[in-house]
Amino acid sequence: VLESSRMRNLGRYTEPTALEMRRLAATLCGVRPEEVLAGNGSDEILGWIFQTFFMDASVCYPDITYGFYESLAVGLGIEHHEVPLKDDFTLDVEALCHEKSNIVIANPNAPTGHMVPVEDIERIVAADPDRIVVVDEAYIQFHNESCLPLIRKYDNLIVVHTMSKAYALAGAHIGFAYGCQDLIHDLDCVRGVMNPYNISDITMAVGCAALRDQAYLEAHVRDVEEARAYATTELRELGFKVLDSRTNFIFLEHPYLSGEEYVRELRERGILVRRYPSMKRAENYVRITIGTLEEMQAVVAATRSILLCLAA
Repeated sequence: VLESSRMRNLGRYTEPTALEMRRLAATLCGVRPEEVLAGNGSDEILGWIFQTFFMDASVCYPDITYGFYESLAVGLGIEHHEVPLKDDFTLDVEALCHEKSNIVIANPNAPTGHMVPVEDIERIVAADPDRIVVVDEAYIQFHNESCLPLIRKYDNLIVVHTMSKAYALAGAHIGFAYGCQDLIHDLDCVRGVMNPYNISDITMAVGCAALRDQAYLEAHVRDVEEARAYATTELRELGFKVLDSRTNFIFLEHPYLSGEEYVRELRERGILVRRYPSMKRAENYVRITIGTLEEMQAVVAATRSILLCLAA
């Protein structure tokens, strides 16, 4: 239930710094409120980061990753390039250690689901203190180790979180940036120019309630992980190569069923999944978001039907 005081005050502008929500997020993450910035989703925060730090510089990111990084760089006219993942789709840590550009890493990565150990992230951050490393931890709550403790050690690291995944609040659009106080101050200056009242009172109430209810978060994560384990096991038994995932999705391919055909056949059965034809090395792979156990059972049943038709 939304706090009645917030509902009564909707005729007034919200408190612009989202202080209450930032305090809650800071307490949960073991940092200070001055090291936290709240955004209208993590994409807004990523946009501020690119505009604040990369406009007169360059940025790089893996060749198979969240497509919004490239969209931002292209849209803002920022010099950018890709650093190829290894053949097994894991991060090339050594290559990134030698990069001179600013770096953006999704960890765990999307759409591969691979998790990079914190010690490898630290190697990248420590390799060059004159560039900024952004670690997008959109899926960190799925029992993954965060890089957040490193922000006290390195002033060139920004960690980005969202409440869209593990908290299941994609419709609320709530994200956070964590970093040293100077970096967060610079980002907040851009926020103040671009969108000073970026978090509505209703969104604030939803975010604060969710941050206070960690039992809900844990229950939702457990449900997703159980449904993910079921789908992974069943689809592997059907002949799919399913990459190990630390997220709320799986990434898979089949030796005799093209990704294009699989997506089309699932769509005809009322199931929508994603394919990435622009990522040539992964164009045959399909990403399936993990829903409820019942929904994943429906995906498995539909897949079994597709394979039976293929064999006929």
